[in-house]
Amino acid sequence: MASSRYRAGSEYPRSPDLGAAANRQWFESQRSLVRSVDLLGAYSNHSRQGERLRTILEMIPFGSPGDDLRTRKQVRRQRRLPPEQVQALIAAYEDGAAVNDLAGGFGVHRSTVLDHLNRSQARRRYPALDEHGQDVAAQLYRSGLSLRDVGITLGVHASTIRMALMKAGVARRDCRGQKR
Repeated sequence: MASSRYRAGSEYPRSPDLGAAANRQWFESQRSLVRSVDLLGAYSNHSRQGERLRTILEMIPFGSPGDDLRTRKQVRRQRRLPPEQVQALIAAYEDGAAVNDLAGGFGVHRSTVLDHLNRSQARRRYPALDEHGQDVAAQLYRSGLSLRDVGITLGVHASTIRMALMKAGVARRDCRGQKR
């Protein structure tokens, strides 16, 4: 009988006769060695993976849509809203719907929604100031109110007030109230 390092039916090497505690320690070290070799073996031989991939590729019929590997840019279609949808869009905006929500709901870009609103002369939520509004804004600003306070008083954003004051040629103040 030839001497073998492995027991029949066992995947682990046979331990030498060193005593019970030493045998257990040696057995555990051999077990971890076998595990690491098994782990490396699973990742080191890729020839089988190549064969599997080749088999899978042969299953795909020739001339299928997947053969063209070039990608195309998605063509954007211009979508024109019929007049009844434009009226519905304007009504929804006037009822308080947000521009982005309207754009998603009607399947158009938000700038298209804004264009329809501007063409229809619908009252915007933050309208630009007219001549009279610019005069009132300049008067309130000169009286010492901040851009924010003037905007709240007139129902517009502070940046709208700033732009109106720039158009009117009003000198701005810094945060301490000093002229710039």
